[in-house]
Amino acid sequence: MNTTGRIKLKKANQRINSELFGILLFIVSTAFALYLAFNLDQISGIAAESNGISFIFVIYYIVFIVIFTAAALYIIKKHAKIMKAIFIVLVLYMIFLVSSIVAGIVAVNLPEYYAIIAIVTGFFAYMLIFRNEWYITDAAGLIMISGAAAILGILLRPYIAITLLVVFAVYDYISVYKTKHMVTLAKAAIDNQFPLMFTLPSQGGIKIKDLTFDNRGTHSVIMLGFGDMAIPELLIISSAIYNPLHIALFIALTLAGALSALGFLFFFNHGKPAPGLPYINTGVIIGFLIAFAVVAI
Repeated sequence: MNTTGRIKLKKANQRINSELFGILLFIVSTAFALYLAFNLDQISGIAAESNGISFIFVIYYIVFIVIFTAAALYIIKKHAKIMKAIFIVLVLYMIFLVSSIVAGIVAVNLPEYYAIIAIVTGFFAYMLIFRNEWYITDAAGLIMISGAAAILGILLRPYIAITLLVVFAVYDYISVYKTKHMVTLAKAAIDNQFPLMFTLPSQGGIKIKDLTFDNRGTHSVIMLGFGDMAIPELLIISSAIYNPLHIALFIALTLAGALSALGFLFFFNHGKPAPGLPYINTGVIIGFLIAFAVVAI
């Protein structure tokens, strides 16, 4: 899920459109995650929970991802439709969770609260199951990763978040270039329309049913895994939450680091899938360390 499929496009202006779309998605997702996080941080129970999370969480999390990915690849070989249904349920659960958070913020009464949750979750359930297109998956992914980044960003202190990012960057590199199982998952996701990746087209009229892993270059499309945004974003959230006296500085520099790395990934990786996290995680960590150094001076 953390694989960037970078396509060499025919025209320079097409490349810029696709890549700017990806950068814009990252900014919007980060802003939404910050909105969710600042509101969730007011809940005392969540703040108390973060004090009990240690480095052992990183081990649990990576083991879970490895096991889940292995299970997913096994199921996909014989029952791709079942795996697609599982991924849709997982995305809808996160949309339900995020819509519950937003409803709790903006609703003025219980009927309005439940109506917001039902309308948002119901809309995406219908669209993902019956009328899915690339922009529906992109919208669902944006909501999903914003919620995940907000929750994990609050729960993980920056030094634990950095450890998680380093581990995932290494895992992403190995899974794309060595074992190549993440490329296999990305191919299955694109060919079977799993809601796992952002589709960043450079031209209109593209239908998700016509897009495959092998022809995505013909359609001038960049594919970016949901995890390539969610994982680095959690450090942006964590650094802002745990450095309240310098929130603007940490947000600005960590986001700038992530966007610089994302731009580097887009513009210099051509023609074949590449791991996104080694680039983006490095960028966001550098941004954090610069902010930390500025504050320490």
